Amino acid sequence: MTDVEVWKLGWRIIASSIEENYELANLQFDSLRNGAKIIDRKYLVTGLEVKNKLGKVDEVIEIISSQDKKMLQEICSKGFLSDYKVCEEYSIEEVDNKELQNELIKMYVDDQASRGNLMQDIILKYNIDSTEIARDGGVMVDERNRNRLKKIIEEYGFPTRKLVGKDAMQGIFLIIQHSDRDKEWQKSQLENIEKAVKVGDMDGQSYAYLYDRIKINSGEKQLYGTQFAKVDPVNKVVEIAETEDVENLDKRRMEIGMMPVDMYKKFMLKNL
Repeated sequence: MTDVEVWKLGWRIIASSIEENYELANLQFDSLRNGAKIIDRKYLVTGLEVKNKLGKVDEVIEIISSQDKKMLQEICSKGFLSDYKVCEEYSIEEVDNKELQNELIKMYVDDQASRGNLMQDIILKYNIDSTEIARDGGVMVDERNRNRLKKIIEEYGFPTRKLVGKDAMQGIFLIIQHSDRDKEWQKSQLENIEKAVKVGDMDGQSYAYLYDRIKINSGEKQLYGTQFAKVDPVNKVVEIAETEDVENLDKRRMEIGMMPVDMYKKFMLKNL
């Protein structure tokens, strides 16, 4: 398989899984395993989750057992894999500052709850008290989170995955992404996000989304096609905002770990 074929098939696995077409996703995952030399973590996790849902326990164990330590550390924190013996010693992500991690996770949950996304998996994973989840408006939550994150960065520097864990790092990204009311500070954090991506503390999509958001907020063209100019689910019309070098857009998206833009448009229509 070529890199492009692997990329497209990997994202078709994810799409089939989201649509709960697990049998198809399982066949696609097996094809990917047979044709790809290296399987990206997100495709591997999705494929394992599909096989787990289909009750293919022996296959899950076989695939997990063939992974190296680094990959096991990446995938075993997923709840559905925590009961597998091979994942026991890797299922809990150790962090240097548990208290700060918990605070950032709470901020992450508030950020998403204010947008209608109650993340039950994260709430259960970190034992968040649901009565303490913010119920006020998104603008107030964003401002509170932003001001607190500024103080955290002043005190600790820009957090790392080793300090607070992968989930908290995702929360940090979203707080910055939702800081449109302080565009200068938001823009100043792009370099920190880029550095976090380079060392593996965040995924490439985080950089792409923030980069595009900053560009669009500045009246410039985006680069990765993450921001939309028009989304009309009634008439099934979706248009991305002005984008540089559209001809090579999917190439850039593949390089940074994002799905093909046509698939992205379809997901946007479905999720509205």
